[in-house]
Amino acid sequence: MRLSRSSRNRNIRRYTLPQIAGIVVISAYGIGQITTPTYALLTNVAATESSNITTAFVFPSTVDHIANQASEAMKLAAWQREAAREVLAEITDKNTDSETAEGRIGGIQEAAAQTREAAAGAAAFLAELQGYLTRSQLELEQQVNEVNQRLSPYEVDFNQLTAAQNNDIPVFEQLLSQANLTLGEFQEMVRKLSSIRRVDAYVQAAYHQASTAAEQARSYADETSLMHTEAADVIQGLKEAEKKAKLEAEEKAKLEAEKKAKLEAEEKAKLEAEKKTKLEAEEKAKLEAEEKAKLEAEEKAKLEAEEKAKLEAEEKAKLEAEEKAKLEAEEQAKPDKTAEPEAPAPDANPDSITVKIGEKQGVF
Repeated sequence: MRLSRSSRNRNIRRYTLPQIAGIVVISAYGIGQITTPTYALLTNVAATESSNITTAFVFPSTVDHIANQASEAMKLAAWQREAAREVLAEITDKNTDSETAEGRIGGIQEAAAQTREAAAGAAAFLAELQGYLTRSQLELEQQVNEVNQRLSPYEVDFNQLTAAQNNDIPVFEQLLSQANLTLGEFQEMVRKLSSIRRVDAYVQAAYHQASTAAEQARSYADETSLMHTEAADVIQGLKEAEKKAKLEAEEKAKLEAEKKAKLEAEEKAKLEAEKKTKLEAEEKAKLEAEEKAKLEAEEKAKLEAEEKAKLEAEEKAKLEAEEKAKLEAEEQAKPDKTAEPEAPAPDANPDSITVKIGEKQGVF
């Protein structure tokens, strides 16, 4: 996967910054332990035999180098602070979770350690320059005291001599005579004092540069440490927020599950009630149908029985009527013993045989 520019820069810093920090710290704490110094630590009383020229106790390049090392340490601290800022920005991003933030806070912790080391290195360089500054101020004070001791018995001020040399030669010559000084002695006095003042000036300048760098590096270290504290607070807040969100989600899920279960139970109860109602309705309809069928069957049976009884009664009545009619006919057909028998009507068919029914049937 292709890394973004910021990611590549972070990776580069991750591998290069510890090396730079190590170099700075070694330089800060090891420079005083080097057996053969690379700079001159010469006393101002040392002089060449031919010219009697004194030499400064330290070269400007030496104090400049130390001051520049302090500045480099400050730059390293600034670089680490910016790296910590980038990580903090990622941690405080609203889309970052606590797990991701915890994985990145190590970058701030590392940057805080590097800035502390850089600040310690700058402080060590400053302490070294403090020694040179103390030395230069002490030598300047000694030289001024030496000049004053040389001139005070004659009631001549060094500033008077230098002012007169620049403005009034006769007065200058008079003051030299008064102070029992030759021109060469005065020039050597001026040269030595000017040399020591120049040394003090560049030592002070280097010290001021290193002091500013050390103070700034310490400020960067403090700021980076605060970033680490802030990041830790952010992560703690993320954890608490995520825990709260998780609990709320679980509670919400629980409520939704209970609500769902309740709805399902109600739906189930409703379905069961509807099913029960339906079954009861069907059972009722079935019973009603059966009752109706029973009643209809009973009614039908009753009607059939009534119809049958009616038919039987009618049949019986018919039979009885027929029997009665038959009996009546038979009764009527019996001869009346008291009455004269009627003469048979002449047969229209003379050829037919007439049968006379007597008292006894079967007699022809």
